[in-house]
Formats: sequence, C-alpha cells, structure tokens
Amino acid sequence: MNINKIILCGIAVFLASCSADEGAEEQQQGILSFSTSIENFEGEPFTRTNFAGNAFEAGDKIKLKIICPFSTHTEFGETTYGNSFDAFWLMKWESNKWATLTAADGYDINGDYSPSASPDIYARYEAQQTPYVYTAQTWSEEQIFIAGSSTRVEQYSNVFHANQTKAADYKASDQMWAQTIQQTGSYNVHLSFKHVMSALYITVSAAESLGISDDAVLTLEGMPDIDQAEVIVGDYYAAKSKVNSSDYGYQNKHNCTVFQNGKVIGVAVIDDSKSKAYTEAIDQIAQTATYTAYNAGSKTYRIIVPPCTLSNKATFWLRDGEKRYSMTLNQDTFEAGKLYNVTMNIK
Repeated sequence: MNINKIILCGIAVFLASCSADEGAEEQQQGILSFSTSIENFEGEPFTRTNFAGNAFEAGDKIKLKIICPFSTHTEFGETTYGNSFDAFWLMKWESNKWATLTAADGYDINGDYSPSASPDIYARYEAQQTPYVYTAQTWSEEQIFIAGSSTRVEQYSNVFHANQTKAADYKASDQMWAQTIQQTGSYNVHLSFKHVMSALYITVSAAESLGISDDAVLTLEGMPDIDQAEVIVGDYYAAKSKVNSSDYGYQNKHNCTVFQNGKVIGVAVIDDSKSKAYTEAIDQIAQTATYTAYNAGSKTYRIIVPPCTLSNKATFWLRDGEKRYSMTLNQDTFEAGKLYNVTMNIK
C-alpha cells in the first residue's frame, strides 16, 4: 500500500459550535492535512494507478464530496458557494501533494464557458461540531450539457472506455473510490482508496514457430455495453447531500442502500423525457460489447471490466496481421477490486 500525504502549513481550520449559516465561533486552530493510500487489486502484489506501480502520478484527479448527514444546516465544507457543480472540491496530484485545479488546467469549473479555477478547500474549509463524511473518487472527463430547455449541468465524470489500447484510457477506466467519516474535518483526513472495478491480466503463451508478434491486438467479446458511460459508485450518504445539480446531480445518481455503499451500482443515464438523471444497473445492460486490451508488452495484456456476472461466456480474440486465434474465458463473475490472471494458450 502506498501512502501520499500533504500538510498545508498556515491554513487555519476552525472548530465551531454553530452551523455555517449562523456564523462561526472560533474555539481551536489547527493545520488541515490530507493523506491518501491505495489498496492493491486482490491478486496483484502492488497497486497500479500508473504503469510503474507507484501510486498516483502527476495529473491524476479526484473529486471530494463532503456531507454532514446528521445536520439540517448546510455546514462549512458542504458547499462551494456555487463555484463548482454538485459542490465538489476538485484536486490534482502534483508529484508529492494534492493541489487545487486552477484556471491553467483548462476546465470550466464554475460554468462561465471559459477556463476557471476550482474552489480551494484549503483556503475556505471550516469544520463544525458534527460528523463529516468525506467521499472521494477519481475522475477523467468534464462533461457539460443543457438539460431540458435551459438548465446547464456540469459533471466531473469517471468515463469507462471499451477500447483500452491507450494507457490513459485504461487508467481512466480503473476507477478508485474512498470514504471516511469523523467528528470534524480538522487536522488529518485520511482517504484509503480502493479499486471498484475488476481487472484481467492476460498472458499469451504460444510456440515460437507461430511467430506471434508483440504488436498483436487482444479483444474480449460479450461484455456489458458501457463504453463512454459514467460509472456510478453508490454512496449511502448521498441521500443527505444538500447541494446538487437539480435532478441531474449527485444525490439522484449515487443514492443507494447501505449494502451498496462503495460499490459500482451502474452507469448514469441522462433522461430529458423524465427531466432527471438516474442510474441503470450493470446487469440490465446488454452484454454485446467488445473490449480491447492494453498491450503491456512481452505478450501480456490488461483489461479493466465492471464487476458483474455474464449470462454467457465471453471470448478472447488475438489478431496478429492475418492470423486469428480465439479462446473462451471460463470466468463469468467478476468481483470489485480483484485481478484475474488468465493464460491464453495457443498451439
């Protein structure tokens, strides 16, 4: 497990005895800090958020949602005062620290149709005497659309890619999620990230006489058709979220049961006919898609897949020039956070 830690010196965090909309009464000062760690895929000796296997890399992004589920007030930290949709605190990894996204990063965070900075949690966050729930997840794309006739909605989405031949698309599909709860947000907040998708590591074993090149392309047919969809992880506390993008926001998409908390519950569906967004379960989606693997070299491949149970066996196809080889994948159930080692024997 790799741990990344950042301590922001000189940033005051206040423990107050009143709610955000009643004014703050200073009681104690501290230094706000975040630390993060990543749990390995089960079945893999080290974690892999980059291909060197050493945790987050520069440019990785997370979005942090803060909810005070036992308070009727909108507490400090729960809102960004309109500076981001769904009141997400948006951060990026900069070699050894989590930093705020800035206008130079080119994202339209506050909805003014131009590059704009994200809200700075280190400058504006203050803690109240109430339990805080911190939920963080990786994200890869900013998506903007008009809902109905005039409602502008912006979301910071983790998008799944069926074609994972590019390292960036493989990484984007490997969504990670963390949640912690504590009395206040002062001092250290630790977020332990876990992989919520499944992974396949495929080794092609073939006789040298077949002359299979290292450029051969591997695909997997008969998988859930979720290409370019936003993968949704359940958050039991989303029902208590006080700041959401109307009926298209966090509460609508992530609300779930206690059992579903921290698990992939489906993909987001934007339905203007119903004037809302909702989540469609993975097992309700057609299993007709083809996933293309990332070529890791030396005839090894990687594919990120959603946690699911297939109704029929999926099939590997290896294409090398005009040569074609296939193999049925015996595994039909894929669990979150687990890596499956598969050998494709070609004779």
